[in-house]
Amino acid sequence: CTPDQAREIADRHLQRLLALKGGKVAGAKLGATNPELMAKLGLERPFSGPLLSAALLPSPARVKRGDFLTCVVEAEVALRFARPVDSADQAASREKLLEAIGELIPVIELADARVEGFPAVPPAAILADLGFSGSLVLGQPAANWRDIDLARATATLSVNGEVVREGDGSAVLGHPLDALAQYVVERIEAGQPIAAGEIVSTGTWTAPHRGQAGERIAADFGPLGKVEVELA
Repeated sequence: CTPDQAREIADRHLQRLLALKGGKVAGAKLGATNPELMAKLGLERPFSGPLLSAALLPSPARVKRGDFLTCVVEAEVALRFARPVDSADQAASREKLLEAIGELIPVIELADARVEGFPAVPPAAILADLGFSGSLVLGQPAANWRDIDLARATATLSVNGEVVREGDGSAVLGHPLDALAQYVVERIEAGQPIAAGEIVSTGTWTAPHRGQAGERIAADFGPLGKVEVELA
């Protein structure tokens, strides 16, 4: 399967999901935003997938585990754009990128895969499967987040009250805003400017956890906020 063929499959896949679930594409999720995972998946750069508005859930959320095939749980932060970005110059530095960002939101990503062999699948399969897009559980927008060093900020992922994963913002290409800037530049170069209101989840701070029915999961980002989801 060539990259062009994978894109054709992804487009049909996306249109089918929109027909089934309704809503629209509200933004994107980034994946493989650390060198180790990129190497493991045979990638030269992180991948992305669409976020569907119907799959954005407010915290605390309750979802059916049976609605997911793999249900990979990750603690991330997402950024919502307040202004459009149509020039790569607007992502040339963190300071310039910040001018276009309205909110930082702590999130739990419930990634999913519709392909056999996950996670050891070729890059074309990741593209065709919409970058393992699933659902995103959104916490409250963080207050005073611009005063916090996101690279040093920490997060824990707890299952039924027990911490099972720990990480920090440096896991995301060294800094979540650097991962976001790379994605923005790629969008601009592809002739797809960022629209005001788009939300981009920037990649996991913690090692993945395979969610199971009966788990109550919380991602705690300290001063950036907390997100909760129950898998029924």
